[in-house]
Amino acid sequence: MNSIFSRWRPRSPTQAWLLLLLLTLACLSIAVLERGVLPWVGWLVAALVWLKARLVLTYYLEIAEATPVFRRLAWAFIVLTPLALVATAWLEAG
Repeated sequence: MNSIFSRWRPRSPTQAWLLLLLLTLACLSIAVLERGVLPWVGWLVAALVWLKARLVLTYYLEIAEATPVFRRLAWAFIVLTPLALVATAWLEAG
């Protein structure tokens, strides 16, 4: 999994911004095209949210230079938020 991220990792904040823009357009297209709640849509949106949060933490919040406590809180947030989205989609579908 890390080899995928190392291969496709943006090399500058501008590339990270362009990738964030593409991910946002993907989220918008999912919202427009999928009117009903399908089981896999929640997982897809959660994965996109996780990718976007990881990009923001890495390229704009400079998480590597933060204190260990803030770093752990930030990484916990980007893990728990997509899980909450998946749980919400699962409850809506059921």
